[in-house]
Amino acid sequence: MRKATIKNIANQNATARDYSAAIVCGHVATERLPILRAVRDAPIVPEDSGWQFLCGSVEDEDPGAAKIWLVCEVLDYEPSLAPFIDYPPGTELTRRNQTSGWEVSVKS
Repeated sequence: MRKATIKNIANQNATARDYSAAIVCGHVATERLPILRAVRDAPIVPEDSGWQFLCGSVEDEDPGAAKIWLVCEVLDYEPSLAPFIDYPPGTELTRRNQTSGWEVSVKS
């Protein structure tokens, strides 16, 4: 996983999306489960990407266990998300398992 440092953030090749924040569910962040669902809401502050990356578990998801990762860290963890990262708020990505392709839904 890419380590975010002041030097990296100041790098001229870095884009704003790489260093914006995303919410990652505790199962993904601490147990390293695969990301099976991603939802993008409208960002609240400039540093917020609006993205939430989830393992897909509805029953035992603990919002208090969620972590904040940089988008670049999420993409290092799950590179298959890269083509969708600039999709607009209202985007939802889902897949059945770690090897399935992403199904995309964009609500206006």
